This record gives sequence, C-alpha cells and structure tokens, in this order.
Amino acid sequence: MSFLTPKIPAPPPPPPAPPKPDIGRARAMAEAAQREEMARRRGRGSTIVAGALGEKKTTDGTPTLMG
Repeated sequence: MSFLTPKIPAPPPPPPAPPKPDIGRARAMAEAAQREEMARRRGRGSTIVAGALGEKKTTDGTPTLMG
C-alpha cells in the first residue's frame, strides 16, 4: 500500500513565536544612547570632522568652513 503513504516528508513545525518586546526598556535604552551622543558632541572641537581627525587648531582671522 505504498500509494497511501506520502512521498515527501512532513514539513517541520513552525518556529515558536518570538517574545514580546519590552517597549519601556527599549525606550529607556534609546534615550540613554541619545543623551550619551549629545554629551559627546559639545562645541566646535567636537564636530564630526574635527573629532574624527583629532585636530584642534584656532585661527586668528575670520572663521571659515575649512578653518
């Protein structure tokens, strides 16, 4: 009676449902990360370009974008 048995194996059971996210904890972590980022970026010497290059030089003339 091989015509009654399936020719392919049964599919695996579906994976278990993921746990529900903790919205309060996620919000607190996002706020803490935002506070840390804002605390690191203060003043002219901590801009993205100057901070990445490690340069802190002052100019005596008028301020420019490159100075």
